[in-house]
Amino acid sequence: MTQVLGVTVAGLSHPGRKRQSNQDFFLINRSLNLFAVSDGVEGGPYGEVASRMAGEKLEALLKDFDLSADATPPSADRPGMPFPVRALKYAFREVNRQLFVYTQENPKFKGMGTTLTALWFFEGRAYVGHVGDSRGYLIRDKVAKQLTMDHTSISESPMKQMQDIKLYEEISHTSEHELTRAMGINPDVQVQLAGGAPRPGDHFLLCTDGLYGQVQDWEIAKAASAEPPQLACRKLIQLANSRGGSDNIAVVIIQVE
Repeated sequence: MTQVLGVTVAGLSHPGRKRQSNQDFFLINRSLNLFAVSDGVEGGPYGEVASRMAGEKLEALLKDFDLSADATPPSADRPGMPFPVRALKYAFREVNRQLFVYTQENPKFKGMGTTLTALWFFEGRAYVGHVGDSRGYLIRDKVAKQLTMDHTSISESPMKQMQDIKLYEEISHTSEHELTRAMGINPDVQVQLAGGAPRPGDHFLLCTDGLYGQVQDWEIAKAASAEPPQLACRKLIQLANSRGGSDNIAVVIIQVE
């Protein structure tokens, strides 16, 4: 696997000011160039278990996956889909399946679910997989562009539907917490995918709704552009908490040099 040179990454999570537990999880795996955030479904049981399991299972699947073109599962709906995209889509659906089976075999966990948003660098390109209302951003030229769609009732109204594969395009910033998709709730799940070629100076930011619910996109772009990733993560969480900190927060920032 080709490594992406000149990448600096940091992640941070905080329970916020209103919650006793933290159901948010973040993943940084530099050997895979895989980064993710996940957020246990609010109101469901064992959200902290679901979010951690989703991130760790995604990591394990991509670590052990045969990424040769011939071995990557085909996609019947999009035969021309690049094989890294097929691999990411397969991994997300398999994580979902494993979580669902786990809840069926362990009744006390029934109903638990989580969001999952992941960024994967492979052979010089960036790929995003996404389910739920956590978010992935591309910050380019100090402007934040949302790469993911919030899988909520308001965002998936007929006026705001989009294709599963989308290049970097700004979409709705509106979110409500009534999820229409989550990992582990149903036997299968529709995965949103995005991809493109990163440029020097780009920043990618993954976060849960505890951040963007309190902090505007322009503030996210300003912090990520002006500070090293570790300091930017800290400042953004401090800002969210200063405005109430009503939810758990997780954020990962990846700087491409």
